[in-house]
Amino acid sequence: MNILVTGSNGFVGKRLVQALNRQGHNVKEFDLSLGNDITDLGQCKQAVKGIDVVYHLAAVLDEESAQLEKANVKGTENILEAAAKQRCRQLIYLSTVGVHGNCKARVDEKASFAPVTNYEKSKAKAEQIAQEFQEMVPITVLRAALALGPNEYWKQIIKLVKKGFPLIGGGKQVWQTIYIDDLVDALLFVLGKEACFGETFIVAEQEQHSLRELYAEIQRQLGMEVKVKTVPVAMAKLGALLYKLKGRKSIIKAEHIDRLARTRNYNTGKLNALGWKAKTEMQEAVKRTVEGLNAY
Repeated sequence: MNILVTGSNGFVGKRLVQALNRQGHNVKEFDLSLGNDITDLGQCKQAVKGIDVVYHLAAVLDEESAQLEKANVKGTENILEAAAKQRCRQLIYLSTVGVHGNCKARVDEKASFAPVTNYEKSKAKAEQIAQEFQEMVPITVLRAALALGPNEYWKQIIKLVKKGFPLIGGGKQVWQTIYIDDLVDALLFVLGKEACFGETFIVAEQEQHSLRELYAEIQRQLGMEVKVKTVPVAMAKLGALLYKLKGRKSIIKAEHIDRLARTRNYNTGKLNALGWKAKTEMQEAVKRTVEGLNAY
C-alpha cells in the first residue's frame, strides 16, 4: 500500500518506516526535519495525494513549547481533514494513555479522560476531534504507554540512575511501559484490519511491575549494586524549583516528577482479544535499551 507516516523521523516513526519498508509498502515520510509542517493544511493535503493509509505520529512533546497546542491539536485536525478528502482507507493515530491521567485503578479504553499535563490535554483534544471524522475516514486510535527504548529521554534517566540519583517517591505503584519494538508491532498489527476501524486500543506491556522494580532492573543492567534509595516527592520538587531559579537545565522538572509519581496501570485486553500481545518483558526491554544506548 501507499502509506504516509507523519513524524517519520521521530523515535517511533523511524522504526515504523523501516518496518513498513521491510513489508514492501511504498512509504512517504512527513516530518518537520524534512521541511514538512503539520500545521499547514495545504502541505497536509498535498502529502496525502495517492495515499491509502496514514499513520499520524507527529507531535510536540515539550511541555514548554509554544507550538504544542497548535501542532498536536490543529495539526491532527489538518491531517484528518486531508485524509478524509482523499478518502484514505484508514488513519492510524498514535495517542497516549496519558489522556487517562493518574491510573490508580486499572483502566481500559472506556475510562474517562483526566489529562494533567499540557501534552496530555492536547492529545485528548485531538482524540475528540478524530471522533468527528469517523464517518469520513476509518480511524484507529492507539493509546500507547510510555515507550521504553534507546532515546534521549531514557538516556537521561539512565544517566541519573548511574550517578546514584534516588528514586522519587516510594516507587511501589504499578508502572507499565511498552518496549519500542512492541509498540511498532502494534502499529503494524492494526494496519488494514476492519475489526480495528473506528476503534481505540490501549497498548502496553503485558506484565505488571512497580517503578521500584524498573529502577532496580536499570541498576542491574548497568552492573551496579541493586540498592534503591528514595526521596520524597515534595523534596524532589523543591530541588527542581531551585534548579529552575538558578537557570540550570535539568530533566528533573515538576511535570516530570508528577509523571514518575503517578500510577500506570493499564488493561490491554481489547487488543489482546484480536490477537496482539506485547512480547518483550520488562527485564529484556531494559537490557536492550541499555545496550542500544551504549551503541550510540
